[in-house]
Amino acid sequence: MANDVIGVPVPAVQYEQLLSGSARYINDLKMPGMLVGKLLYSAYPCARITNLDVEAARALPGVEAVLIHADIPGENSYLYHEADQPLLASERVNYLGDAIAAVAAVDEEAAQAALEAVQVDYEPLPGVFDPLEAMKPGITPVLPGYENIISHTEFDFGDVEAGFAAADVIVENTYFTPWIEHAYLEPEGALSYFDLEGTLVVYASNQAPNRDRMQIARSLAIPEHRVRVITPFVGGAFGAKDEVTVQIHCALLTQATGKPVRLIRTREESILTHVKRHPIIVNYCMGATQEGKITAIKVELVGDTGPYENAGRFILGFAASVASGPYSVPNARIDSYAVRTNNPIGGAMRGFGAPQVCLAYEGQMDTLAEKLGIDPLELRLLNAVSSGQVVPSGGIIREAGAVKAGLKEATSLAGWELRGEIERQPAPNLRRGWGISSTWFVIGLGRGQDNSGVILEMATDGSVILRTSAVDMGQGVFTALAVMAAENLGVDLESIRVIGPDTDRTLDSGPSVASRQTFVSGNAVLNAAAVIRKSLLETASEESGLPADILSLRGGGVYAEGERLSLSIPDLAAKATFANRPMHADGFYAMEFPQEFSGQENYFGVGPSAFGSQVAQVLVDIETGEVTIEQIVAVQNVGRIINYGGAYGQLVGACTMGTGYAITEELNVEGGRILNDSLESYLIPTSLDAPETVTRLLEIPEPYGPHGAVGIGEPSLTSTAPALLNAVSDAIGVRMYQIPMTPERVLAAIESKK
Repeated sequence: MANDVIGVPVPAVQYEQLLSGSARYINDLKMPGMLVGKLLYSAYPCARITNLDVEAARALPGVEAVLIHADIPGENSYLYHEADQPLLASERVNYLGDAIAAVAAVDEEAAQAALEAVQVDYEPLPGVFDPLEAMKPGITPVLPGYENIISHTEFDFGDVEAGFAAADVIVENTYFTPWIEHAYLEPEGALSYFDLEGTLVVYASNQAPNRDRMQIARSLAIPEHRVRVITPFVGGAFGAKDEVTVQIHCALLTQATGKPVRLIRTREESILTHVKRHPIIVNYCMGATQEGKITAIKVELVGDTGPYENAGRFILGFAASVASGPYSVPNARIDSYAVRTNNPIGGAMRGFGAPQVCLAYEGQMDTLAEKLGIDPLELRLLNAVSSGQVVPSGGIIREAGAVKAGLKEATSLAGWELRGEIERQPAPNLRRGWGISSTWFVIGLGRGQDNSGVILEMATDGSVILRTSAVDMGQGVFTALAVMAAENLGVDLESIRVIGPDTDRTLDSGPSVASRQTFVSGNAVLNAAAVIRKSLLETASEESGLPADILSLRGGGVYAEGERLSLSIPDLAAKATFANRPMHADGFYAMEFPQEFSGQENYFGVGPSAFGSQVAQVLVDIETGEVTIEQIVAVQNVGRIINYGGAYGQLVGACTMGTGYAITEELNVEGGRILNDSLESYLIPTSLDAPETVTRLLEIPEPYGPHGAVGIGEPSLTSTAPALLNAVSDAIGVRMYQIPMTPERVLAAIESKK
């Protein structure tokens, strides 16, 4: 019998702390004798360091440490895949975010004075700022010793030449997406100190505490068991805090001084230094029959990943893996390149390459529909991928029912069939348009790389501790995991206490990325709960004299075929404990399920599929170029709703974030320099800009998901910008290929058709 807490509105775990303001973030943490840490960043995007002198800085009053590359006892590098980025630059700098020195001082003023006293002389070098230029033969390497092309992911599927030969119409266009700032509320920060046992403790605003521990230990040249990483409340991340930011520098300063150090970037430092969403150029060619059936695609993606690899090969690889979209594509050639430049570093951001390529394939679907004179909805329904189908990247779509279901639901809610009856020109200067999008996202880290561990403990009073290193950064994963624990143990949600990331107290649940935690850690919770539930039911069977297989746990009690017994779960917990039955369980889960591959090494597009559809309605002022969003209808399959409030909140938030991506947000990068380095000049949507949003969650179960669930955080973002791109193009009567659709670009598009 179900406990009836799955998918119903429940208070979020830790809501009292969040609502009361008692939640503590890095900036709230203080320790006696704590020093202020700061970093000195490069003055040039590409230069040789000809002189570095820190003696004057070290001599200043209140300065406890000034560290340069030579002071790092272990590895002077970050490590995501390739350790090509220095923690502290030595001979040259390769982008404006390269750190050169780290200081620790008794207060802010002394730390700033130390930075200003560091003498650095540079020989500026010509940088490479165009990824297409960087790919050309003979171009000087952006990073000495490394090729400018970091990775080339390629998929050959079917017979592309034959597919295009069979096409009655071919459409080819190039799409451009911008550098995007994560713009989370809390800039990157860390606090470190030595505890009484000599263990280095690091509090960090992060997404991958266990990976942080490994990297800190490498750079400080100490054993991992002497490093403890704790994640407090995190004020947003969206992927950028999956990377190490300032944790290692902070730890190095504590190691050098023996004192607590807190290092927090300013907002300007954050924007200038941390990773960004990759700008990707997508050339997309699509062929189809006169009836609208896709015969072939040819796709080339070029992503600017800055000077260092970071997650570039994975993001561009993943973008290639989902480049066919939620459509049946019999023949495909896909090439995707991650390319070095001296621009900011490209890294993980919500969607992980999917939003960029989705913009292109959905733009192509509308272009194709227009050429063929077919309704964009009908074209998508005609080509929707089916369950059991092998996609160009080699994986199998196990359950594809949500593609057609989502399209039909979204268009029904939006009144798609009635749009011909609505005034398209409500005023002489206004034009109304509609756009539709359907997207595909793959949950998790990919083939052979995704697993999680959690710990469940039930006390003798029936209360439960759930330990997980999954990071809750506002997406509600603590609540989702607690709901699943409560459901499977038959206790109230209030009986569950969640202990979050702490490498000394929690198992490795993997990073909180790729919308994976509900799926992977949720399955781990189910595995752990099964052990404790078995102990409870065996004890209940002994106490009642009834077979265990007819008993169930619900609402703190025991039921036999629908009838509640006099036994309570607290009573059973105490009796089971004293009977030496296990009331503590480590739960493990590895994402393993049958897959087929196209014969090439592919670790990107393999995992549970998430599908979503959106419809946008806009008004465009053809005199000013201003876009007004009248409505967004968003439908997303979640498999099964676990955390009701979290799921709907993710979908609404995704639409707002996607609006910024489509209309206003763009980091202006010239010669490696970010020109709009504040939230005054970088225009994220405010509450006043949030569009009217109609949301629906579909529940078409994922066979391998916990209770049938899949992730929602990232998949829900990918549809918004393409729907808006198609809507604006529909309104002005000319196709747009670049976001954000600023007034200037809209007016330029209108002018181009004259």
